[in-house]
Amino acid sequence: MRFLFLSVILLCLFSFEPINAQNVSYIEEIQAYRKEQNAEFLNPSKSPLTAQERKEFKGHDFFSIDEDYRVQARFEPTPDSKPFPLNTSKGTTQLYKRIGILHFELKGKPYTLEAYLQIQRFTIPGQKTYVFLPLIDATTGESTYDAGRYLHYEGIPEGTDWVIDFNKLYNPYCAYSDKYECPMVPEPNHLPIAVEAGVKGY
Repeated sequence: MRFLFLSVILLCLFSFEPINAQNVSYIEEIQAYRKEQNAEFLNPSKSPLTAQERKEFKGHDFFSIDEDYRVQARFEPTPDSKPFPLNTSKGTTQLYKRIGILHFELKGKPYTLEAYLQIQRFTIPGQKTYVFLPLIDATTGESTYDAGRYLHYEGIPEGTDWVIDFNKLYNPYCAYSDKYECPMVPEPNHLPIAVEAGVKGY
């Protein structure tokens, strides 16, 4: 009986260790990401805050880290999409192009988000390519910034299996200062659910 009891304990330890290690590793990844975000807002060369605001800045307010908000997505390319003018916070427009649609499930239900490239940045030699993934959700204007939040990819991920990590949602600089010009979130990227992940309002 004693041998059986010890065997069960050992089985439990070896069964759950990899899962716990994976969760701890992911939490540490997001914690490091958030630490970097806060550090940038204290850096005068990168921060959208004034000198006085930097002195008072104690760090962003974030939702709790939840690995359920890191989801696998299927990328559906849309090579025939035409460039379109996207409104900005300054009342002007910037030219963007939809490069594809991301299909994913969140909390057991299917959703989509469109992925965009800014035409001007894409055509300037030497400029990094950023895939723009903005969104509005049911937290927008409540616990998060009232014009939506952003995600992006540095470069275009290869293949059709992409990862969307909502724990990395961040605010546009317009949330901190009206001197910035920020693209608005297109209607196809308005999600009907609350994405309680990433940064909260400022």
